[in-house]
Amino acid sequence: MNIPTERYDVVVAGGGAAGVAAAVGAARMGARTLLVERYGFLGGAATNAQVLSYCGFFTGGQADAAPVRTIGGVGWELMQSLARMGFGIDPVRSKSGNQIIMIDAEALKVALDRLVLSQPIALQFHTRLVAAHRAGDRVQAVTVADHRGLHDIEAAAFVDATGEASLSVFAGVPMRQPGGPGAHLQPASLPVRIDGVPADVVFDRALMTRLVADYNATAELPIPRADGGVVMRLPVSNDIWWMTVDLDTDGISGADLARAETRAREQSWRFLEVLRKHPGFERAHLAATGPQLGIRESRRPFSARDVNGDDGLHGRRSGEGIARASWPMEVHLAPGRQRFVPIGGEGFFDVPYAAIQAQGVANLRLGGRVIGADAEAYGSVRVMGTAFATGQAAGVSAALLADDGAQGVVSTARVRRKLLGQGAIV
Repeated sequence: MNIPTERYDVVVAGGGAAGVAAAVGAARMGARTLLVERYGFLGGAATNAQVLSYCGFFTGGQADAAPVRTIGGVGWELMQSLARMGFGIDPVRSKSGNQIIMIDAEALKVALDRLVLSQPIALQFHTRLVAAHRAGDRVQAVTVADHRGLHDIEAAAFVDATGEASLSVFAGVPMRQPGGPGAHLQPASLPVRIDGVPADVVFDRALMTRLVADYNATAELPIPRADGGVVMRLPVSNDIWWMTVDLDTDGISGADLARAETRAREQSWRFLEVLRKHPGFERAHLAATGPQLGIRESRRPFSARDVNGDDGLHGRRSGEGIARASWPMEVHLAPGRQRFVPIGGEGFFDVPYAAIQAQGVANLRLGGRVIGADAEAYGSVRVMGTAFATGQAAGVSAALLADDGAQGVVSTARVRRKLLGQGAIV
């Protein structure tokens, strides 16, 4: 079947937090924008991996510090939309001591649909990116696949919001972290939703720690989080959000993902028997897992200027900033082992414009967890709250590139000015 080539000003690959924000940001600049997503819904890890909390919207990791919002623009518009739908968006303190917003996946899907469909954005679901075509230092087109077959899409500018840096890899951007066998990556998690626990049941962390220790003493598949992991009530359903399944995967190869996902489901099923020994959890059952694992890290491209651990440690400010990163540098060293390094200064650091510019490819912008970052800074910028901000900046920059033509050079000042006009915090 001969499918005609499509043409847009901006093509955004990936419909998670960064991709949605990029598409909305670009469309509001007047760019003819296409958003391509491989699933049948938007939201990224929040909806496809049951990561039912938004991190990075607020500072306030210290117990005596009032949370300060660091994310505006498209991300905060989405939160206000959820509030109008009857969902609380006030931050709550997580087990790690940091501020998060608990979310409902089904409500979020609808809110994201409404947000994207309110703009002149072309939307393609069940569509997977399979190639990029480059001439010189620019991407000319991408090839995508849906049930019709393969077809090409041309654009003046592109945004990689795929999470796994697929567009960057296809476009030949050098990788800081190439992933694959032997790579030292943060482990993935399989968050699950648990039903059947009465509303008045109080979780006893000390008891759960003892139950896990007893189980692990003889377990073939031990529970990696010794204290039972994250256990929180979800809004509306009052179900339990449980995250205790951690395991290593390269996050990109089909064979290794099959191994990891089947093993994760087996672990969640076995670990449930331990949870049922906690008083009040006797009738607990698995209500849902996501269509995929929650992948923290797979591949990371180089940018024109990667953010680094010192930026976070000192809360570094910059006149080149296009987003604020306020989540602590959360690095998962191995399954069940993680550390949090607080952000210095005012509790956030600026992500410079150069960090969303792909190294060596003039018309490719980066959003979300594929922006340029070293291992430490990556632990902060990868979260979804920050992804909304970097994604929106990537979309705005891409739209300006498309408007300026092939020889255009978009300054930081222009991007910041347009972001402020869209309500972003920079």
